[in-house]
Amino acid sequence: MNESEKNIIEYSYSNDTGDAQATVYQLFHGVEVAYTSVHMADFDFGLFEKGERKNYLSIHYCKDGRIEQEVNNEFFYLMPGDCSIAVQDKAQKLFQLPLKHYHGISIGIDLDLANNPLVEFLTNCGCPPLDALKHICGEMSYAVLRSSESAKKFFEDLYEAESEQRLDYLRVKLPELFFRMKYSNPNSRYYDRSLVPRTQVELVKAVADYISPNINEKITVKQLTMKFGISDTYLQTAFRSVYGMPVISFIRAQKMQSAAQILLHTAKSIDEIAEDFGYENESKFSAAFKKIMGDTPSIYRKEHSKIKII
Repeated sequence: MNESEKNIIEYSYSNDTGDAQATVYQLFHGVEVAYTSVHMADFDFGLFEKGERKNYLSIHYCKDGRIEQEVNNEFFYLMPGDCSIAVQDKAQKLFQLPLKHYHGISIGIDLDLANNPLVEFLTNCGCPPLDALKHICGEMSYAVLRSSESAKKFFEDLYEAESEQRLDYLRVKLPELFFRMKYSNPNSRYYDRSLVPRTQVELVKAVADYISPNINEKITVKQLTMKFGISDTYLQTAFRSVYGMPVISFIRAQKMQSAAQILLHTAKSIDEIAEDFGYENESKFSAAFKKIMGDTPSIYRKEHSKIKII
């Protein structure tokens, strides 16, 4: 087994809410970069982040979908193009996937593990990773970089690297990330430290829990506001904060999620599924499905049916 084979690990997961895949590159002792594709309600990034996390740096880049992270009993959400930066002193919790759809890159560094060439190199160059992150986070333990073009370019370059070259490419590129952070402006308009209160998140998820089992019914915003005793404005604002979309768009997304499960767990034809969900033909259904799920129904069935539990 050569070095690349020893330091690149493929993970697959599946449960009753969906499936997930991760390719983990172990750059150095205590330094991991994972490319993840998740179609589940939640996902434990700690499954492949092996550090003790007493002094742990965690960076997540959202390429597609949406991810929820908790900070001190409140929440923030990553949308496509966003990047979260966190200094952790306890084990990583499960991350929620509000749309059951997320593609991204995660970087984890355990600073307490010895013999870490990356940390040693950056420290010798006057850019210790912890100092770089604290420069961004300040007195808080986290920050979110919202849709910065330079950040998006950096992470998209990581995606474009050829798979057989990624391990070496990541080892070269990662120091650049910390230099960028150390010399960036933490007061830039791109940095966001606002949080969504738990009460608001719980209300929105209660509405979503009501929608899901009634997804084939015609549900209106007015029905929801009357049932939950809230205004239209509050409902729409709260929904956008958690799901990143208005209520009606969420209902469409839920329909495609349901269709995805039927694709994976039944032998129904795509034309039959399209008809079940009220589409007059397979073409229109496929276009709607791809808009939400990222792939056409046929490709989604082919790719995700291969995922098994490890």
